[in-house]
Amino acid sequence: MKALVRIPGGVELVEQPDPVPQVDEVVVAIHSCGICGSDLHIAASNRPGGIPGHEFSATVAAVGRDVPGWHTGQPVAVMPLGGCGNCTWCQLDLLILCRNRPNLGLNAPGAFAEYAAVHHSQLFAIPEGMDIEAGSRVEPLAVALRAIAEASPAPTHNALVYGVGPIGLSVIVGLRALGAGTIVAVGRSSAGRRAAAATLGADVVLDSRETDAAEYVRGAGIELNQAYECSGDPQALVICSQALTPGGTIVALALSRTPATFDTHLFVTRKLSLLSACAYGNRDFARALELIGSGRADVRPLISDRVTLAQAPAAFERLRHPGDLVSVLVQPWR
Repeated sequence: MKALVRIPGGVELVEQPDPVPQVDEVVVAIHSCGICGSDLHIAASNRPGGIPGHEFSATVAAVGRDVPGWHTGQPVAVMPLGGCGNCTWCQLDLLILCRNRPNLGLNAPGAFAEYAAVHHSQLFAIPEGMDIEAGSRVEPLAVALRAIAEASPAPTHNALVYGVGPIGLSVIVGLRALGAGTIVAVGRSSAGRRAAAATLGADVVLDSRETDAAEYVRGAGIELNQAYECSGDPQALVICSQALTPGGTIVALALSRTPATFDTHLFVTRKLSLLSACAYGNRDFARALELIGSGRADVRPLISDRVTLAQAPAAFERLRHPGDLVSVLVQPWR
């Protein structure tokens, strides 16, 4: 089969052996796999080897001997995090910390390929009537839903989303689907991504280079109960804490190598809460699939472009300076 393999500074298209399912596995034919920011970071870090790709939908191509309930041709969204189901982390639904089963696209072959082998427990059936392409957006929405669950907002609570990259935009989708009040999105990304934020449900979209979010919400009389830091900007936590109403909650999602700054005096005196959200669990993934399948979460505006495996290395380069691009899907069948 054809697959993308990490090389220093990027990825290249190579021939790899077709996977064969173990007794408890299913081999799937990849339909769509999104290029995630983490894929770009790993490719740029000169860690060669391995097939990346973890945001994907597929159809069942071959079924292992001891796998019940799946049939060839069945469309699925694939949960890339492999949890054993028994360890402490799995009991907490923090599958990314489970050491007993590998994670697809991270430390096991992923989905930038024609086929991938998947443990049967990581398959989620795409409901009838749902576009299989949209199944590739379940994974990033699951990230967003886990962050929202950490904040535990009341219905109609207002929210600040700081950063309008793919994860920030997914948080907006999740908040709107779950009945949030006013959503204020802040970013310094391209005008195209800020426009996508409005399309996806943000009521106010600010350019952080032109407008101070805290000053804006105070002037507009918007009480923000929750903030989601999706930018990696070292100043973002300070800005979020200045914008929140007393007793509000910040959830940090962004992965940044730059240490963040933080105003502890403001944080303590306003009785704010700071939480983090890393990845997701089975419950988050199932909830994301349900929201997309029911039509409550419209993920179509998140998809900017679709490329073949041969075009994917160039797409990796384009996304280093994304411009108006939000998400690019690699579709090996093209």
